[in-house]
Amino acid sequence: MNQHINPTAREDVLPINDELEIRYSLFRDGATYIRPQGSWRLWTPQIFAPPETNRIIGDMYDAGVEWDLYEHVSVAVAGEADYVFTGPEGDITQQWMPGCHNVEKGGGYLPRDTFTRHFIRDFELCCVIRRFGQSTGVNYRFEVVTEPSVLSMAAQFVHYATGPRQRQTDFNPMPGYAVDLAPGDIAIICSIR
Repeated sequence: MNQHINPTAREDVLPINDELEIRYSLFRDGATYIRPQGSWRLWTPQIFAPPETNRIIGDMYDAGVEWDLYEHVSVAVAGEADYVFTGPEGDITQQWMPGCHNVEKGGGYLPRDTFTRHFIRDFELCCVIRRFGQSTGVNYRFEVVTEPSVLSMAAQFVHYATGPRQRQTDFNPMPGYAVDLAPGDIAIICSIR
C-alpha cells in the first residue's frame, strides 16, 4: 500500500539547538512511502555541485536522477530499504543498508523529483534536519565519517549515529578532538561554513 505519510514504527527526536534536531526513525517493515516532489521546499537549497565520492548518490546522478543539496543528513543505521528513483530511461532501484548516506560537499543530496522507499527489514535512519521555519542565517556544513579521525578545526558538534556511543552528541569539540570509531561505527560532524 502506497502512503504519503511516513510509516514510522518509532521516531525519536534529539534537539541540538534552536535550528537543528536529530531524528531516529524506524520504519514499518513492508511499508512503502512515496516522497512527493517539492517536499523539501521549506529548506533553502545550497550551492549545487555534482557528487563525486559518494557513489550511492553519484551512481544515481550519473543515471540522470536530478538532485539538490541541502543542510540535511540521512544515514542508514540499521536494516534495509529499496529506494526507487526515476531516471531518463525508467525506474532505478537502489538498496540502502547501514552506512549508506546522502552527504558530500558539506550537505545532503535530496532527489528533486518524487521517489519511493520500500522498507524491508527494520530500516532505521538517523537524520540531522533544520527545523522548519527556524533560521538565524547560520550556514552549517556536515560530514559523515566511518573511520577514526581527529578534528583539524572546531565544530558545532559530533554526533555518534552508531556504535557504543549511539545517540550521544559532543558539543563544541575543539581542534585535536578524536572521533573514536570502531569498524562499522558512523559519526556526523557539523561545523559552520
